[in-house]
Amino acid sequence: MNSKDKIEYIVNWIKNYTKTIKSQPVTLVIGVSGGVDSALTSTLCAHTGLKTIAISMPIKQNSSQHDLSLRHLDFLEQNFPNVEKKIVELDNVFKTFQ
Repeated sequence: MNSKDKIEYIVNWIKNYTKTIKSQPVTLVIGVSGGVDSALTSTLCAHTGLKTIAISMPIKQNSSQHDLSLRHLDFLEQNFPNVEKKIVELDNVFKTFQ
């Protein structure tokens, strides 16, 4: 199976999985950390055509990693009309619990 076929298979799996859920979700929500795993997963979600909310939630995060997250969020938003990006700063929440 080539890469294009693998992408299509996974995207179809995500879409079909959402159809099996009783509440029939209309939105996918994915956290984007700046790493490869979340970048790949969020891109596959965006390829489904379903509304996808991609969120970066930094907590005391290294600025270079957070920059990767922000760049990927911009890439998703610019290339997929179904993607909405959000940034939720969690440093203060962390401090409260600390």
